[in-house]
Amino acid sequence: MKKALFNVMELSGILFTMAAATVLRNLYTSLGGNTVGVLFGSVNSSVWERLKPIILCYILYGLLELMAARPYFRQFVAAKALGLYSAAGVFIVLSYILPEEFSAVTALSALASGFLLSRFLTLWDKSLSFFFTAACLMLLLMFIMYFSFSAFPPRLDIFLDRESSMYGIIPDYIDIGAVFLSN
Repeated sequence: MKKALFNVMELSGILFTMAAATVLRNLYTSLGGNTVGVLFGSVNSSVWERLKPIILCYILYGLLELMAARPYFRQFVAAKALGLYSAAGVFIVLSYILPEEFSAVTALSALASGFLLSRFLTLWDKSLSFFFTAACLMLLLMFIMYFSFSAFPPRLDIFLDRESSMYGIIPDYIDIGAVFLSN
């Protein structure tokens, strides 16, 4: 493993993934609501949809780290899975604590917690190989949630768009003002 490169990539990953997630956040509206925008962008302003670009960028940057720094595979996968869930958890908690005006702080804090935890666990002297299978299942579960919940969101608060009081993909023909007034 290239330890010096890995350290640099983990710490710089916070800023790179933050920038990429910011670009992806607006992809759905930029592409006019097509399928690529649904898969990789945010379809509304719910907590889940603001988290989706962070999840995607974190995973893609992890693949880049794996190819460039070549850390021990099982240790790295376990550490990245725990880091991803840590980042998601911190993002969700801070989204309910901080106002939406602080969404950049929320995203940056979530990414920092995920990358720092994965860095610590990857470089940890103790082996996480026993956790590899569970980590793969965790990543598979995140993959399924990522591609399912935009089109078929559960009726939970995390998926509710506060601006429109709707879940998932908001149709173009909906009058947001009328929906807001009816609630």
